[in-house]
Amino acid sequence: MSCNLFNFMFYGIDRGGNKRIAQNTLLLYFRMLFMMVISLYTSRVILQVLGVEDYGIYSVVGGLVSMFSLISNSLSNCIGRFIAFEIGRNDLMKLKKTFSVAVSIYIILALVTFVAVEAVAVWFLNTKMNIAKENMIAANWVLQFSLLIFIVNLISIPYNATIIAHERMSIFAYISIFEAISKLVVVYLLLLSSHDRLILYAFLLFLLSLFIRIIYGIYCKRQFEECSVNFIWDKPIVLEMFNMAGWNFLSSMADIFKSQGVAILINLFFGTFVNAAQAIAQQVNNAVNQFCNNFMTAITPQITKSYAQENYMRVEKLSMIGSRFSFYLVMLFSLPILYETNFILELWLGVVPTYTIIFVQYALIQTAFEVLSRTLINIIMASGYVRKYQIGVSLLLFANFPLSYFLLKMGFDADSVYIVAILITISTLLWRFYIAHTLMHFNVKYYVKNVFIYPILIAVICSIPYSIIVYHMPIGIWRFGFSLIIGIIFTLLIIYLIGINSRERMFVNSFIVGLRNKIYRNNRYDT
Repeated sequence: MSCNLFNFMFYGIDRGGNKRIAQNTLLLYFRMLFMMVISLYTSRVILQVLGVEDYGIYSVVGGLVSMFSLISNSLSNCIGRFIAFEIGRNDLMKLKKTFSVAVSIYIILALVTFVAVEAVAVWFLNTKMNIAKENMIAANWVLQFSLLIFIVNLISIPYNATIIAHERMSIFAYISIFEAISKLVVVYLLLLSSHDRLILYAFLLFLLSLFIRIIYGIYCKRQFEECSVNFIWDKPIVLEMFNMAGWNFLSSMADIFKSQGVAILINLFFGTFVNAAQAIAQQVNNAVNQFCNNFMTAITPQITKSYAQENYMRVEKLSMIGSRFSFYLVMLFSLPILYETNFILELWLGVVPTYTIIFVQYALIQTAFEVLSRTLINIIMASGYVRKYQIGVSLLLFANFPLSYFLLKMGFDADSVYIVAILITISTLLWRFYIAHTLMHFNVKYYVKNVFIYPILIAVICSIPYSIIVYHMPIGIWRFGFSLIIGIIFTLLIIYLIGINSRERMFVNSFIVGLRNKIYRNNRYDT
């Protein structure tokens, strides 16, 4: 029943596709909640076991390796698009060639990345990074294991893209649960070890990533006909991929400078202790982001397939609903964290590194603006017309690095880099909307009002009970619990009354009635 209602919310278009969105979203949320609980525990223990400095070393050195993901990131976005596009067109022969070409490209990229990291990253780590001499041996081991993890994940991209394109989200849920449990084992082994725990931690994560890669590979070969790899080099497909990837490369490079480049700036100006604060802030932000990412992972293949089928009305509806619901999900979980950051971090970590609180708050604000543009990115990528978009967004993202460096060089505090990032994120949101509008010819006034203005106003309204409670009650578990309960209830009520339209409100009403009837029937059968 709930799936039929979900179809109704999406205006009755493509009932089978909407049913898959509903089912896959629920699976991904189950996966996320389980992993989040495990992650909260393991992060606390790992920080205590490794210490703030080693935790910061692992973060910044791992980020150094990820800076070499420029080409792979630019390709990964278009690989998923091409696979989903051919599935939407039901062209099995082209799909097989596309997958085989993708695997061949990523094997070559893995070899190139290995050589580049060994030639450049090793030199930079040992001559430029702000790391204590007694920790350099461990840092070099972390670099090598981070490189191996990166290569394993790189080769996995075509397989993961195929699973997502086929919308088989259940396998992600099952394997992610296994991965989360395995990380508990990693933490337990760290507690038992008397050797260098930083090196052991990097080694165990490499073994885990290799095993997960093998599982995904076996599943794809058994489930999807196109995943029988033949190492081919189909020139038209390669040119088509690299034509899109070439422009994606610009934004990927800019995004790397925006994230990992700024992490290196923080290391050079403030050291590994502030890197640890940044890593913790990123982990909190990633946890909140998952509430949005799971919904987007479920909806993205449908946008691409609908565009391939020239069902543009459905594309626009999915874009608007995806943007608003993503923002509401991030808002629902960000508001209590924003108002109780200090208490939550002390409860979670025990020892809170300097700058962590303000980093977390700024990162969540940045994400709230960022999620509004994610469906717009999907539309642009599905269209294939990415040249103008990538040039514009790359210039904006590139500006983040020199602006951050300028502010730090002028003596501004470490949190200034997050203020720059928020302003850049708002600028890229406006640019993405402009490009998507040229492709889809949105009703600008209607789209801006319902996707941008209303959600932000609702966020301001929903912050009122948190502000009142925090102002009138002393910090502690009672204030946190009271503000959490009152704030979430108030937020859900405001979203229901003014944050969704009448069709979506009817869906919510029908869903609640159906859920209540289902519970009633189950209780009656049990008795």
